[in-house]
Amino acid sequence: MKRLATGTLALAFTALVAGNAVAQQRPAPAAQDTRPGIAVLDFDVGATIGQDPDDYQALRRGLASMTLNELTANPAVRVVERNQLQQILQEQNLGREGRVDPSTIVQIGHLIGAKYMVSGTLYDVRGDFRIDARLFNAETGEVIRTQRVQGRLDNVFTLVEMLAQQLMRDANLPPLQRAEADQFRHDNPAPPTQAVMAYSRAVLYADRGDTQRAVEQYRRALQAFPQYTQARSDCNRLQAGACGA
Repeated sequence: MKRLATGTLALAFTALVAGNAVAQQRPAPAAQDTRPGIAVLDFDVGATIGQDPDDYQALRRGLASMTLNELTANPAVRVVERNQLQQILQEQNLGREGRVDPSTIVQIGHLIGAKYMVSGTLYDVRGDFRIDARLFNAETGEVIRTQRVQGRLDNVFTLVEMLAQQLMRDANLPPLQRAEADQFRHDNPAPPTQAVMAYSRAVLYADRGDTQRAVEQYRRALQAFPQYTQARSDCNRLQAGACGA
């Protein structure tokens, strides 16, 4: 009996040591990201004259995606990727026109863990371009602030920059340090409108499931502006290696 008891104790001790060793090898749980989340819905199209209707369908997606990318410059906010938002909209049948109301905002915000949500509408009269945007509290559905940026379509990326800066202030995010802002712009130089249009068409075709035409448009954007970081990144995410390193 003593031998049995001694053997049992030895086995128990060995199991305890082994268990402690395994526990020590387990990676520590990842720290929870406590930053407020922000998502940007594809913009709507208001009164427009001057471009092909498909161009506006492209711009409503492309400019929203570019606004989201500009918001990534601020490390104080957690940006919800457009693909994640689109998946939720499709799964919940919330992506149809006219479905974005306060209750929808709250529902989407809860599903993606966002505190803020942005919607907007494009207007264009032969090159006089405008974006009316709304920043929502995604926890209550209330509109925190409305913003308007306007100028020429020929300088549309400038409007995206302006809008993103205004949204950061409205969401009470700490302002970027000069060094941070300069580094972000160095890594993400401002593309010309020709490249923006091609990028926006690429996003449109990607949404339609036409990968070949999307890649073609991403490549056109890069031909017009080889330093177009977002176009290259999105292209390679859609089809690995399609737009090079």
